[in-house]
Amino acid sequence: MKRDPGAQERLDAAFAHEERRGLMVAAAARSAAVVFILGWLAVASPERGPAYVWVLGSAAFFLVTGLAQLWLYLRGRALRLAAYLLILVDSLALAAALLLPNPYLAPPVPPAIPLRYATFMYFFVMLMQAAFSFRPQLLLWAGFCGAGAWTAGFLWIFTRPETITDPPSGASRAVMRAAYFDPNYVSMLKYQNEIIVFLLVSAGLALLVRRSRTLVAERATAERARGNLARYFSPKVVDTLAERDEPLGRVRRQAVGVLFADLVGFTTMAEEMTPEEVMALLRDFHGRMEEEVFRHGGCLEKFIGDALLATFGVPDTGRRDATDALACARGMLAALAAWNLEREAAGLPALQIGLGLHYGPVVAGDIGSRRSMAFATVGDTTNVTSRLQTLTRELRVRIVASGALVAAVEREAAEPALLRGLTTRGPTVLRGRDTPIELWAE
Repeated sequence: MKRDPGAQERLDAAFAHEERRGLMVAAAARSAAVVFILGWLAVASPERGPAYVWVLGSAAFFLVTGLAQLWLYLRGRALRLAAYLLILVDSLALAAALLLPNPYLAPPVPPAIPLRYATFMYFFVMLMQAAFSFRPQLLLWAGFCGAGAWTAGFLWIFTRPETITDPPSGASRAVMRAAYFDPNYVSMLKYQNEIIVFLLVSAGLALLVRRSRTLVAERATAERARGNLARYFSPKVVDTLAERDEPLGRVRRQAVGVLFADLVGFTTMAEEMTPEEVMALLRDFHGRMEEEVFRHGGCLEKFIGDALLATFGVPDTGRRDATDALACARGMLAALAAWNLEREAAGLPALQIGLGLHYGPVVAGDIGSRRSMAFATVGDTTNVTSRLQTLTRELRVRIVASGALVAAVEREAAEPALLRGLTTRGPTVLRGRDTPIELWAE
């Protein structure tokens, strides 16, 4: 299916809007969480004095950056670059807060001790915040920034002269136990596991977000295509067409039933009505007639002022296309009669319609330009149907059908009773044609 550049631009704009909203939600949630952590640290931290202030200050820094992010996202300034920069700052600040020893503790804690804690899990919270953006690239960036910041902190500790690492392969258990309980011991295996799992999770989340965006885009495209189809076809036909890659297929020639309906005396009536009343009348008329077209499996091609054109047998021909066209005409007359009862009860004049019906070959397909595309049937059959509808005024009848349509209804033998009331008017030469056409009227 061809992509509409304008639709793609609207979808990209919608994604950008949701990315901004997601970052705002994440920043607000992060700020609320830091407030909670600050309250918990204020009560639970065993430190006092300058060491106590250091702990609370480190946590408060993330509250400040979180509020700064929320303000920036609310303003919407330099959003894409700011999101990447803020994640880098957060990663470096989080690594520093988790790995740098509190300078006010006495006695001081060896630099290797923080690597033994499970504090690296806080970087996964940063991944969660990036996931709110619904942007795969930002998630990958968060993964690289987190891994890079933690690696920088790890190397700063690992390269210190007092640091010891895993004993060589084959060392005794006593040696391994002594190394593990040494306060300057750093586990390379633990670091490797943390980084590998973190990068895998960030890549997995990025793929998941990308897949989600693709599904949303496909869903939007499908709904847009379905909405376009619903303008012309009945819901049942739309369900069938929606399952196809090319719903309407290529331009083709096929035999269809054609119906042309028009309000009688609408121009004179509209002269005595306000524009608002005219539009209300047309909407009501179109809605009732459209329902009949769709109820009989027709394709509503277009409204032309107070008239409408419907075809039966598109996009796929059926076994009762001519019968459905005639049944729809009967249904329209019944719907108009019911509507006239409502109008008369409201003190409004009754309405009349003229219906032209024909059956024959047409060329069916999409017409128009890239900006304005519509499904249509063109050819002599459509033109003849319009002429037949015009004859309803001259013959003072409600329906004028061609002999071709009557013959097709008889061949289909689906509802022969629909032909009752139609009487032959003999061959007639229509305006603009040389060959006479047999007419039936009611």
